[in-house]
Amino acid sequence: MTAHGDTDPSEAPRAQGPATPEPSPAMAAQLYAVLQRFSQAIVVFGPDDRVVFANDRYHEMFPRSPAAGVILGWRFEDLLRHSIAAGQVPQAEADPEAYVARRLSQRGIAREGLIGDRWYRAVEERIPGGGIVLSYSDITDRRLVEEELRRKSAILSAAMEAVPGGFMVMDERFNFVVWSRNWPAIGGATDEIIRAYPNMPDLARWQSRRGDYDAIRLDPAQFDAQAVAAVPWLGRLLALQAARPPQLTPSEEERELLVQWQLLRYRAEGRPDGERAEGSGTIHIGGEDGRIVEFRRNRMPGLGWVSIYNDVTERYRHEEETARAHAETARALQELRDTQESLVQAEKLASLGELVAGVAHELNTPVGISYTAATFLADRLREFRDDLANGPPRRTALMDFLDLVEETANLMTVNAGRASRLVQSFKNIAVDQTSDERRVLSLKPYLEEIAISLGPQWKRPGHVLTIDCPAGLVLDTYPGALSQVLTNLIVNATLHAYAPGQAGRLTITVSPLPSPPPAAGRLAVEHVEILFADDGKGIPADALPRIFDPFFTTRRGAGSTGLGLNIVFNLVTRTLGGRIEVDSAPGRGTRFFLRLPKVAPQPPAAAPPTAPIGPASAGR
Repeated sequence: MTAHGDTDPSEAPRAQGPATPEPSPAMAAQLYAVLQRFSQAIVVFGPDDRVVFANDRYHEMFPRSPAAGVILGWRFEDLLRHSIAAGQVPQAEADPEAYVARRLSQRGIAREGLIGDRWYRAVEERIPGGGIVLSYSDITDRRLVEEELRRKSAILSAAMEAVPGGFMVMDERFNFVVWSRNWPAIGGATDEIIRAYPNMPDLARWQSRRGDYDAIRLDPAQFDAQAVAAVPWLGRLLALQAARPPQLTPSEEERELLVQWQLLRYRAEGRPDGERAEGSGTIHIGGEDGRIVEFRRNRMPGLGWVSIYNDVTERYRHEEETARAHAETARALQELRDTQESLVQAEKLASLGELVAGVAHELNTPVGISYTAATFLADRLREFRDDLANGPPRRTALMDFLDLVEETANLMTVNAGRASRLVQSFKNIAVDQTSDERRVLSLKPYLEEIAISLGPQWKRPGHVLTIDCPAGLVLDTYPGALSQVLTNLIVNATLHAYAPGQAGRLTITVSPLPSPPPAAGRLAVEHVEILFADDGKGIPADALPRIFDPFFTTRRGAGSTGLGLNIVFNLVTRTLGGRIEVDSAPGRGTRFFLRLPKVAPQPPAAAPPTAPIGPASAGR
């Protein structure tokens, strides 16, 4: 808009009042002086639509208008065309004549528009008896303030809509002032319903009629006589609820009192049960199977209440499903661990059973020889006694008999001793494998006992087992775990490392390791390395990373369970507190490196869970 710009009309032409008397020269001079002091630009047109007055403010606002001494007598149309030519009416540039025609038909109205970079409000007032007073007010500052308010309002509106749930502002009289688009739906309503029930009491009554409060039952025990007396209708509500069976819906009176009960939390002192409107919490809408809503409500003194709501139904249900799934997973994992533990125990017993069978086989020879020798000696003794009945024996016969007895006794002693050593070794190893006790042991003799007890496993196929261990090396450890580890390694090698009928060489080499510098605040820990090696066919590259996995075996159809090396891994890394590594390649045999502390770690206060389903398992 310019001095004679064009905007949408906002006011209808004003009706002309009754005629007024002609002013005196003194009154005219006084009016002239008053108009000059106006902050608005003033132009007065006479009945012939020519300028009869323009104050100085007009020329300040529109410096390209005709000068003060020239403008008098200009017609409105001429002044408008001058403004268009001076570039003060940009909206007229497309069709100046059409613009002039439209403006001439719109005299006597008010409009706002932009002139240059300033906003003006132009008001045309018809003068009684003819003529028009045209005034311009600079409203740029007001428009800037309004624009800033609109901008901030848009930001606030966007912020409200960005709230994940719902946002609502309510004044002190519980009237809803503003709310986000999502807020009505959280409470099961619509925007139309909120506009139909524009305050909290009316909306609460609508919710009550819908049955939202039917499940609310107050506990009379939580209210003393003073609390009941402080709320006149509370006693009536308690009486109505006491008289109503749970299967019946509340009466209209009870529902109205429940509405009042809901509103009571907005009191400064809150409700008698201690609940206050200000704060946060969780509410169920539509019963236990309905929506779950979290809210936060804050009071703004003198202004009202701000409430933020968030529908968390899906989150709660997801958390419940996650909790159920976690419980089921934990239960399945525990069952798997129990099963794995049972299999581990079964594997131990199977190993022990094989040990018993081997020892029994190994005992068969010395015991059989001893029995045969004893039987032979008994027969010779009877014969000798019969010879004595016929007379004294000759010296040569007596010496032959004594030599026979001595030779037979020596044979029985050697074989009985061999059987005794086998039984003693078996007893030590068997007791250790079935016991979790910790003790100090001399390593070399203990390894030799293990080799003796497992003799049938490695001797029968023709293998050779050698032990290289420094004398006097002592460990404070768990012998049962150590014997189980070496038993599984030896048995694993005899089963998997060689082809049927192929003899091989097994070695157990023990080396003390140098003590590393202790970590800060810790004592140095001494270790030993036990190397178990075979010269068999080795392990394929694709199977090597999996040999410690549970239930992995290359001999599934041959009776292997895939738990032998799993047990080895768990016993070495957990019970013995060490580390195990393997090095193998096809055709180069296999080497297991066991790095064990000389003093095994103390067990934790609570029994640790069985080995995770990961490193640990059977054959090659």
